[in-house]
Amino acid sequence: MSQGIPEDIIDEIRQGTDLVGLVGEYLKLEKRGKNMVGLCPFHNEKTPSFSVSPDKQLYHCFGCGASGNAFSLIMQMENLTFPEAARALAARAGVRIPERRPSSGEDNLKERIYNLNELAARYFVHHLKTDAGKKALDYLLKRGIKQETIELFRIGYAPAEWTGFFNFAQKKGAQPDLMVKGGLVSPGREKGYYDRFRDRVIFPIFNISGKVAGFGGRILAEGEKSGPKYLNSPETPVFEKGNMLYGLNLAREEMRRQKKAIVMEGYTDVITAYQAGFRNCVASLGTALTAEQGRLLRHQADTVVTAYDSDSAGETATWRGLAILQSSGCLVQVADLPKDSDPDTYIRKKGAEHFKKLIDHASPLMEYRLQQLKKRFDLVTDKGRIDYIEELMPFLLAAVNQVEQDFYLRRAAEELGIDEDALRSELKKRRSRSSRHREREQKEPAQEPQQIKIRPEEKILISLMLQSKEIAEQGRNLLQLEYIEDPRVKKVVEAIWDLAATEMVFSAEKMLNRFEDRQIVNLITESATDPALQDLQGQTAKRMVEDCTARLKQVWAKKQQRVLQKKIKELEALGHNEEIEKLLREHQQLITNKDGGPYRLGKGGDFNG
Repeated sequence: MSQGIPEDIIDEIRQGTDLVGLVGEYLKLEKRGKNMVGLCPFHNEKTPSFSVSPDKQLYHCFGCGASGNAFSLIMQMENLTFPEAARALAARAGVRIPERRPSSGEDNLKERIYNLNELAARYFVHHLKTDAGKKALDYLLKRGIKQETIELFRIGYAPAEWTGFFNFAQKKGAQPDLMVKGGLVSPGREKGYYDRFRDRVIFPIFNISGKVAGFGGRILAEGEKSGPKYLNSPETPVFEKGNMLYGLNLAREEMRRQKKAIVMEGYTDVITAYQAGFRNCVASLGTALTAEQGRLLRHQADTVVTAYDSDSAGETATWRGLAILQSSGCLVQVADLPKDSDPDTYIRKKGAEHFKKLIDHASPLMEYRLQQLKKRFDLVTDKGRIDYIEELMPFLLAAVNQVEQDFYLRRAAEELGIDEDALRSELKKRRSRSSRHREREQKEPAQEPQQIKIRPEEKILISLMLQSKEIAEQGRNLLQLEYIEDPRVKKVVEAIWDLAATEMVFSAEKMLNRFEDRQIVNLITESATDPALQDLQGQTAKRMVEDCTARLKQVWAKKQQRVLQKKIKELEALGHNEEIEKLLREHQQLITNKDGGPYRLGKGGDFNG
């Protein structure tokens, strides 16, 4: 597993790493007997079941079964290979790893992208101090962002040049393909490369450990040819917007101290708030909150206050994100900003004290939702009251507990001027329907649907293709879906190919979200975690793909032979000599070419090479 790192160095890293301290960098821990406990970072839970043993330097989750040591923890938390995790822990522990030649595979790709991002961050910071960057610096200063804050957040400027960073990075030894994979340059339509970020203020986006994972750029000259106002890095092996929060690396300690987090939308919202003394602020990178972001917040704080732009407060995506946040176990509150304002402008115009009052008087999520519904619907009309109830019911059903549900049900009945029992009866009906629906879903697996028929070669192929886009593409070039018999196995293979073709970041986790069939989910999970195939890389993996595909093709060809033989016997009894001769030619072709190129089923049942 060390993959080129000497075992004595691995031992030194292990001895120099305190697992409790490492886990504490990601989530809050409390002492319970000899161990430390916290909310598991690998699944949603409201009661801590994640236990860390300081004596044994091991962790175990009694909820989902996740367990391991410091290496496995950081591998899962940071999505690293073992060598990358070892190097990250070595840097943390002050252990020097002997240099080795860079791997030709992808085992150090993320490490190389992080290094490239650091180079880019320094490049952008440098150009903010040049004559060309003066307009960007003036823009920041006019917004009230002080020089020390600019330096703390490492804000920079991307020059208005098509190949400025590309040429700079090339001189430093960076290869064009790495710059493309890191999302910093794009290939030209015909030839060459051009910078992704041009003439923009640049905000580096750090992961929780403080590494530069990506960038956000704001235009300075707005116009049709300037592109979008804000431009983020695309998804890369180290950057996924839905898994990150801007400013978390600086805010997490204050979040834990206050047990409260403030979530905003934009970079400057967080920067202005931090400068004004609000050190527990993060931004959701302009998207609705995701389940992963909800888990990140829950690991740092008990209460989350959202301070979104006033024009975002009523959007469906925003409410969906808040519901996700509530389901993660956070106490969610909503700060009601005045019309046409955001935290950045509000703090600059009104000051920190006024903003603090907004945060301190933030409404509980359900309370704020009732206020918004009252504004949206005309409760004087029957239609308005019916529409109000339709939107209210899902929120009452999602209430944190029975006390909260009863409290807001009574409030809603007062607002509507209807009998409380009538509203409670309607809620009971909705709850009953929801329960029956859940029961049906729970009963479906008990009906024991037909088991997936999968050959060993198919399972090996799925395991290998889930490991990298390169292997998935190889499988797509060699494997024909006709070779696979079970339609559910075909679905899995097609989903892998689709994911590899459309997503920058390729993982089995994204595959699981595409299926509700428990057998398919189990197949993907088992294949992705098969210990016998986990470490297969390079030519070994490629040869295994070739062998498995060839074997599946042989099996398929033999089956087609049997089908043709049966047809020939049937036609012999009828004396259809001309058709028999045609089938005999096809039969001979299968025998001759079953190890050659792929066959596809053509019109009328013909097999075409």
